[in-house]
Amino acid sequence: MRILGIVCSARKGGNTEILVKEALASAREAGAQTELVSVIDKSIAPCDGCGSCGKTGVCRIQDDMQSIYQQLEAANAVIFGSPVYFGSVSAQAKAIMDRTFLLLMDRRLKGKVAAPILAARRVGAGQTRNLLYGFFMAHGMLPVRGAIGYGREKGEVKQGVGGSPHLSALEEAKNVGTDVVEMVRQFSKTQG
Repeated sequence: MRILGIVCSARKGGNTEILVKEALASAREAGAQTELVSVIDKSIAPCDGCGSCGKTGVCRIQDDMQSIYQQLEAANAVIFGSPVYFGSVSAQAKAIMDRTFLLLMDRRLKGKVAAPILAARRVGAGQTRNLLYGFFMAHGMLPVRGAIGYGREKGEVKQGVGGSPHLSALEEAKNVGTDVVEMVRQFSKTQG
């Protein structure tokens, strides 16, 4: 079982990265192989709407998204992490989301488990989580509960609250890791 964590924050060692790493550590403890991808130092252009992927089955834009396509296809589950900027995902996250239109054409992500992890200063996490759930469902992915961590400065999520009434941000992130592993196992049983 392979779990891919994507960190869509340009802040190295920031709150999003901390939470995604915590979720991946929990997934490893539950028996999964994990992989982390960070957008830092990656060149990912926005989708230009050319439509060529619909004709050729490949994206004509040659950048770092090409390797992310392969990682997404190889994974059984995806933990998609983003900071909340102006009530939405980061620009880097949106670029990745838009570029997965290629994978939507022949439903390559269908049946993969997906969970959002969000780092927010104060507001916008709920609507951003809903945006990501919609993205997952458009691809036919199986969404599980995600995690929200509140904090402005790097590392504040380590002591900060989560989006649930009685859980810290780190506890929520740990739950994401075990939830995606359990959902992959359950789905595999129904498909097997």
